[in-house]
Amino acid sequence: MTFYQFFIVQQKQQKTVPGNYQLQKLKVDIKAGLVDIIVIYKIDRLTRSLSDFSELQGFFDEYDVSFVSITQEINTSTSAGRMMLNILMTFAQYEREIITERIRDKVAAAKKRGKNCGGFPILGYDTDPTTKRLIVNEKEAETVRLVFRSYLKYGSAKAVSTELELMGIRGKAWTTRKGVRRDGQKVNNQMIYRMLKNQLYIGMVEHKGNLYPGEHQAIIEQETWDQVQVMLKSNMNHDSTRRTPKVNPFAGMIYCGSCGGAFSLSHTVKQKNKRYSYYICLEDTKRNFSTCPIKRVPSDALEKLVLKEVGILFQTPTMLAQLMDKGDLGISAEQLQSVLKNIYEVWEVMNPAERCKLIQCVITRITVYENHIEIRPNLDGIKTLLAEAGMEV
Repeated sequence: MTFYQFFIVQQKQQKTVPGNYQLQKLKVDIKAGLVDIIVIYKIDRLTRSLSDFSELQGFFDEYDVSFVSITQEINTSTSAGRMMLNILMTFAQYEREIITERIRDKVAAAKKRGKNCGGFPILGYDTDPTTKRLIVNEKEAETVRLVFRSYLKYGSAKAVSTELELMGIRGKAWTTRKGVRRDGQKVNNQMIYRMLKNQLYIGMVEHKGNLYPGEHQAIIEQETWDQVQVMLKSNMNHDSTRRTPKVNPFAGMIYCGSCGGAFSLSHTVKQKNKRYSYYICLEDTKRNFSTCPIKRVPSDALEKLVLKEVGILFQTPTMLAQLMDKGDLGISAEQLQSVLKNIYEVWEVMNPAERCKLIQCVITRITVYENHIEIRPNLDGIKTLLAEAGMEV
């Protein structure tokens, strides 16, 4: 017997097949025909999920791969053997679920006693290596207090994060159990909001919507906390009143040609209550100082340009060639050109809502550059459109 490779499944890895990297790697090798037999210590080392095991068993049968447990007598060639295998897997899954329930109950009981149960290190606190309790890091605690004071002063998370960046302040830095140093990340709006909503800073522990007095010392006074929460809620309500529900046909399609990130539709109200809409680069909004050369684009200008380009798209020889290259249309180039011409003529009389619906069918991506845009057509969608236009393809 020749051993092809050892696959070591770490104890802390996920217990389901989709999350098990080593098992996924093994399946790739099985598909490549590199594996004839799999040797395991116990059947529950493979998976403890009955549904996952049934899927794996079907997968092994499909590629004619056998598996052997060196500590259990399993014969899948007989009905009795297959029954015993399913019984073993049922008990393995039962054991897994019992362990999960015990851990969940243990965490709930610990939080009710005010214990902070792990997670990423929190700015303002260190963990006592002996008692595992949170202890205040006075230097970081002053940064936390500064965040709350600054938000009450500016009323803006972006203004607070900009102030911290100018002061050279970063997020929590720590060393993992394996001795790997993790430097503090750059301060951003999301980090500020998480800090402003973190109940640990007022000495409380949250679990499933309930608050319990923590065993750690508070950093923020209750009065300051309450003022910040009122301001957060006020700002949120103010933003929501300025939003008008609107279906955006370009949602998820528009990307920045400079940063590569997605564009999002944003609105602002200026003098005389006039409302302006822009597509803004989401990657640029994460930075405290804007560096994107595109940054934002007026929504009306961009949408009109896209609508114009889509209309022209149906007349281009390139589009004709790409569709014919698919090879399964079942029509001649002349017939296709005639259908595309008809679609273009219909496009000219479509209302904006109909054009937007058409866009969702024929476009997969719009990339915005400083002086032009690129449109990636959805050839399968256009093929469907041709069928709806009355041409059998």
